[in-house]
Amino acid sequence: MTTLNTARSFHQSRTVGLLGAFLAVALLAAGCSSPSAEETKAASAAPTATATPTPSAVSGEVEAPQSEAEAVEAATAAVQSYLDIRATIEIEHPADSSLIDTIAIGDAAANVRRIAGEIAEEGSVYSGTYAFGVTSAYANDLTLDGTVYPFGNAQLEGCFSSEGISVTNADGTPAEMISNRRGVVQASVFYVAAESKWFLTALGIAGTENVPC
Repeated sequence: MTTLNTARSFHQSRTVGLLGAFLAVALLAAGCSSPSAEETKAASAAPTATATPTPSAVSGEVEAPQSEAEAVEAATAAVQSYLDIRATIEIEHPADSSLIDTIAIGDAAANVRRIAGEIAEEGSVYSGTYAFGVTSAYANDLTLDGTVYPFGNAQLEGCFSSEGISVTNADGTPAEMISNRRGVVQASVFYVAAESKWFLTALGIAGTENVPC
């Protein structure tokens, strides 16, 4: 997966100009590198299932998954929760991004903090919501510190959209938005048993090219 650069919600920054095309510009405040060994060692099984679950409110404290279907549903809800929290930070308090730590770890959290800081410094005003719809997914075992957690490693692919987000520049003028604000992304979501929660660790464009959806 390709690491994303910055996330200014698909608008042009006055300080750095157009930051690139589509997802490489502004998709998600999340890197897409593999999680570090310190974070986890995920089982290396090939995708074994395809699912299109309906997300439900299971992104907080939940029981450990008992099946692949449960894992995919909970992980999908966690991704949407991540996007909702990201939007809340950007809209309400970009100078304080600590809330992201309730749903993300590693690069997925660090990049939200970085981008929120840039938004606060720039003075842009955000409104709206982000959306994610899963199109394929699988879950396998997660091994952490020698302990195996069944179905604790969920890998999702789906369509991310920032079409619901609007941005106003610090001077009150509408920010220029690029025309295509939808793209295929991949997400890695792990179940952290110590906290009874799913955490997003990576989210970024699928493959090496931006693919609209």
